[in-house]
Amino acid sequence: MVAFAMTAMVACGEKDNDGNNSGDSYSAEMFVGTWQIESMTVNGQNMTPENMLFIMNEDGTGLANDNGVTENNGFTWGVDGNKLTITPRSGAHFVYTVNSLTENECTFSGTIVPMTDIPGDVVVHLVRV
Repeated sequence: MVAFAMTAMVACGEKDNDGNNSGDSYSAEMFVGTWQIESMTVNGQNMTPENMLFIMNEDGTGLANDNGVTENNGFTWGVDGNKLTITPRSGAHFVYTVNSLTENECTFSGTIVPMTDIPGDVVVHLVRV
């Protein structure tokens, strides 16, 4: 199962003393980098993939690295406020809500497992690598 992870982030709103974004609007630059899925739940069940990385490039392209497999795992992405949109090669658009974001961690949620067609209540927690 291919899941989605995000990359390096820099908050566009004001940061509190802990470096957390105090707003709910993020710029694309916040997501550029390489992220590893630390945990993922689907309908409350642990579905964390092993060694899953998401590489998010400045030009809005990305690549999911599923334990070394990258073939056909390209995608495009964009951010609008606290919404992250992922478009895999299939052309479907998946929109996720960014629940929390710091320089080194991100949690987002949605209704479909990233990079798949598997529906469910999905929560993904990423860490920057």
